[in-house]
Amino acid sequence: MAVEVTQIDSQHLAGNLVGDPSRRDIVVYLPPGYGASRRRYPVAYLLHGFGRRATSWIAGPLVERGSFRPSIEDVIGEAITKRGAAEMIVAMPDGWSRWGCSQWVDSPVNGNFERYVTEDVVAYVDRRYRTIPERDSRGVFGISSGGLGAWHLGSRNPGVFGAMLLLSADSYFDFTHKPWLYRFYNAVYPEAPNGPINGNLDSWFAYGLASCYSPNVTKPPFFVDLPIEFPSGQIIQGLWDRWLSYDPVVSWRSRTEELRRLRGIRLDVGYRDEYDLHYGHRILSGAMAAAGIAHEAVEHNGTHGSRLFERIQLSLEWFSRALRIDG
Repeated sequence: MAVEVTQIDSQHLAGNLVGDPSRRDIVVYLPPGYGASRRRYPVAYLLHGFGRRATSWIAGPLVERGSFRPSIEDVIGEAITKRGAAEMIVAMPDGWSRWGCSQWVDSPVNGNFERYVTEDVVAYVDRRYRTIPERDSRGVFGISSGGLGAWHLGSRNPGVFGAMLLLSADSYFDFTHKPWLYRFYNAVYPEAPNGPINGNLDSWFAYGLASCYSPNVTKPPFFVDLPIEFPSGQIIQGLWDRWLSYDPVVSWRSRTEELRRLRGIRLDVGYRDEYDLHYGHRILSGAMAAAGIAHEAVEHNGTHGSRLFERIQLSLEWFSRALRIDG
């Protein structure tokens, strides 16, 4: 087994307003039998979270915040060799943007990341590696902002991906996201907001998410509209509705037919999530259940990312059942 890092140029990312590169890394895990066989493999696309890059999966210290941090190669390899997951390729594209993360959606500020993944990355992986180049053998999953990305890409593109899995996905914006904006405003008052501030994560969330959900190409240098008035704190409903159109607890209603086309949907979250994303998962699961949309929903006793590598392994086990494994 091996992990490779390659690069791809994308016209869908070129010309973005903040000058981010259109050439991006892709980290690809190849299963143990890949080099010795000629068989074709299913592919799971793993999306990173806010502030990360594709190479974050393989970079950094082995001890992080006092805990051992295994390599992604070992995490995936153990799922296959010890936990019974099927051999599959795992492709990890790059969704970083200047203000934090693209959220894996199309935006004139950051670039068109939905089209980048669904058109450029998938085609590139199918050309370069021995994949099963069909939607029934492709899954998409991600953590946090990557979980939101998995929702967005999977629920909008059932012709590309056959299954999707959300790990602690951004959701229930009315409850989870508004506090970030208000805390940011409190931190800068009486000065007006003027871009992300080093050391203030709320400010990065505010501008990073606005660049995805409420971009404004006429407002340099940040090119965003924030959805709450300063200093009054009044919600600007038209802008907030644009944010909500990306929220899984809202957007599922317009995607019911697409959701029913998927071979599998799984929601996975810790009930001690410090961002309270378990509430969004519960609301989404309840809504889909009431609508008759088949899915699985599981919770564990971890925080937002405390059991991430274990959940990745369980995700690969689930994809082994949800996807068509043999080409």
